[in-house]
Amino acid sequence: MPAPFNQADLESTNQPAALLELAFQLQASELTVPEDTRPNNLTVAIDGEESTATITATLPVTFALDAAGKPVITATDYIPAV
Repeated sequence: MPAPFNQADLESTNQPAALLELAFQLQASELTVPEDTRPNNLTVAIDGEESTATITATLPVTFALDAAGKPVITATDYIPAV
């Protein structure tokens, strides 16, 4: 599995930029997996004419309830160790 995430790994100064930066990092982690077993759960499409980025992600999640009975949805790591 990829190294644990550290917020210091992001250099962005605002949330939209951090989302894009993190998407690129996750995509790079996917690419470290051998092609025959590589997940393709995240895509980033850049539209140069519109100056936009579209991020599409399918992430495995777990469901739980907190002490107050509210649902807690947490994404789980899906990238196998290489």
